[in-house]
Amino acid sequence: MRYIARRTAESLVSLAGAALLVFVVVRAAPGDPTGNLLGPLATDEQKAALRASLGLDKPLLTQFGIWINSVLHGDFGTSISQNRPVLPVLGEALGTTLMLAGVATVFALLIGLVLGNLSRIGPRPLRSTADVTEAVLLSAPQYTVALILLIVLCVTIPVFPAGGLVTDAGPGVLLGHLTLPAIALALPPGAMIGRSLKTALADPAVGELIPALQARGVAPAAVQAHVHRNALPAVLPVVGLQIGTMLGGAVFVETIFSLPGLGNLALQAIGPRDYPLLQGVVLLVAAMFIGVMFVADVIAAVVDPRIRKGVSR
Repeated sequence: MRYIARRTAESLVSLAGAALLVFVVVRAAPGDPTGNLLGPLATDEQKAALRASLGLDKPLLTQFGIWINSVLHGDFGTSISQNRPVLPVLGEALGTTLMLAGVATVFALLIGLVLGNLSRIGPRPLRSTADVTEAVLLSAPQYTVALILLIVLCVTIPVFPAGGLVTDAGPGVLLGHLTLPAIALALPPGAMIGRSLKTALADPAVGELIPALQARGVAPAAVQAHVHRNALPAVLPVVGLQIGTMLGGAVFVETIFSLPGLGNLALQAIGPRDYPLLQGVVLLVAAMFIGVMFVADVIAAVVDPRIRKGVSR
């Protein structure tokens, strides 16, 4: 409980820092919404009046205080470009991002499990292949992987849909639209999870379990289950971090595959300088990232008593 309380406090501080950073960075870009709303022929007086109506004439610290107070009361403001409350707009896009991230997480875990085990205990040719594959995937940006997969498997060999999302034609069609974007999103994080698993399995403390369990007559599958369970505390933080990385990479993947998620919504808000919408998207993604890391750390503390003992000291 002490560990959970400490991690909760740290997460809240991180979220507050993310909110401040989002607010400052969004307004650091040149331009403001007035030019897009009024057009190039607007006078300075018209722009000043619009800035005042939007509250952009106040000091930045005052604007930040007003925004944070509204967010704490469940009001993310009104989208300037869509003239709608931000919260329903975020809700419409959140489902797509969560589905994409969920499928990508499953793929990343499978990729990491296969690469981590092959590079550690597989035959020598497979170990070499796994190491090379891991190095290639780690150096490949997600948007590059997404473009290659789109060209090869949607255009050259039309196996998957080229883009968009169909939600009312059954789970099979929905999964068909999500599979390729999820693979593009999962390959680099999956390679990182595999490298972390390989390192954890190479730990002498984990390796010593194998002969001890074999001497007791434990079945091979049960031996591997015990070994992976002991490697879990070292891998879980990496898994949480990579899931957060996938949430960030979704910005590019959703745009390339024309998925109506949070990433695509953020890019739509950048052009018209839609401050409330862009702030809401980035803050929501930051909150999801922090939440994933919090859950991963708590699970690691439950699995590994050493973490709890370290906290109690």
